[in-house]
Amino acid sequence: MAWRQFRGQFRPLAAVVAVLLVAFAVTAAQITDLRRVSGSTELFLADLKEGYQAYLYQAGSAALFALPVVVGVFWGAPLVARELETGTHRLVWNQSITRTRWLAVRLGTVALATAVVAGVTTAGYGWWASPIDAAALDRLLPVNFGTRGLVPVATALFALAVGTTAGLLLRRTVPAMAVTAAVVVAVQLALPFAVRQQLVPPVHTTAALDMGNLSSMGMRSDGTVRVIGNFEEPGAWILTNETVRPDGTPFERLDDPTPCTRAADTPKECEKAVAAAGLQQSVVYHPLRHFWPLQLVEAGVLLAVAVLLTLLSFWWLRSRVT
Repeated sequence: MAWRQFRGQFRPLAAVVAVLLVAFAVTAAQITDLRRVSGSTELFLADLKEGYQAYLYQAGSAALFALPVVVGVFWGAPLVARELETGTHRLVWNQSITRTRWLAVRLGTVALATAVVAGVTTAGYGWWASPIDAAALDRLLPVNFGTRGLVPVATALFALAVGTTAGLLLRRTVPAMAVTAAVVVAVQLALPFAVRQQLVPPVHTTAALDMGNLSSMGMRSDGTVRVIGNFEEPGAWILTNETVRPDGTPFERLDDPTPCTRAADTPKECEKAVAAAGLQQSVVYHPLRHFWPLQLVEAGVLLAVAVLLTLLSFWWLRSRVT
């Protein structure tokens, strides 16, 4: 009965996922061939941007970011809210089935479907994009991290728990859907920009600033100098890249800013003065080897919150819903 009630909601999303997986399967060999004939990583990535593969790459990424929202809004929020809103829950609970078993079966069915759909989509996309990941080394970047590994599955299950809980608390389908969408999107935005970098301790390195390897150098009329050095660490997610004095304080201007004012004869004079200041480059980053530790910790946090929300749903259903 739980499956019969749910299959109408399951089929549209399953069909979209099936289309994506077929597209990945059909074009995977072409990605591999393009990597082989390009001859270099730079040409391979440039060729990808000019072909249809770029659109498929973006479609897969967008689908995996949208999947938790869809699951939470269209699978989780109506799961109980619709029954409470229409009053059909009273008919069910007057039978021999307990409230706990009723919710466990319904939620378990949808959770299993969520894990399968999210897992299959993530695995298919990761397999298809593996040559691109190997070339670009950008799996740690926020735009890609949430579409690889365990995090998409954990986010989808979290979204399902949010939707179910919202439906129970609000007892109205449409408000529950709106709250679920807002919460899931907020979490998807907050995780990469405010939480993820702290889940695993980042690496902090300090070295003498190489004036021959600068990313940028800017001089202002008041003698303020902005210097940023390049940091060569393939696949690293750089959190901060600062130029500091030997004592560790941020560098903003020379003790004698005269060489870096507009009155200076040439910019070379400013470069010489900066080079003589003994500056250092301080970088805080996550190396590529942190991909799986970050995946495990973030997925664990999301699943833990999902479990807590599920327990709250069971408690609320048994003690607060009449």
